[in-house]
Amino acid sequence: MPAELELALQCQQWGVLPEAGGLMDQPLGLLNRMGAALNAYSAFKSEKNRGNVSLSEWSRRSPDAWRVVARIERMRMDENGE
Repeated sequence: MPAELELALQCQQWGVLPEAGGLMDQPLGLLNRMGAALNAYSAFKSEKNRGNVSLSEWSRRSPDAWRVVARIERMRMDENGE
């Protein structure tokens, strides 16, 4: 699990930010990385939990999650030379 995802899940669980203070006291870019990690995690979790719903039906019902999953899968394929 990426460090940003672990940190984001902990922050979500406890309702706190990682550093003392408000949004502006957080290290530059950390909240963006945490948000991206949470978005990816949520999208893949939604796809995994789709049950008997077909992938095409799930993608129609969850277009934002589908875009995230599809983009990450494309990035994986590009990285692996497929």
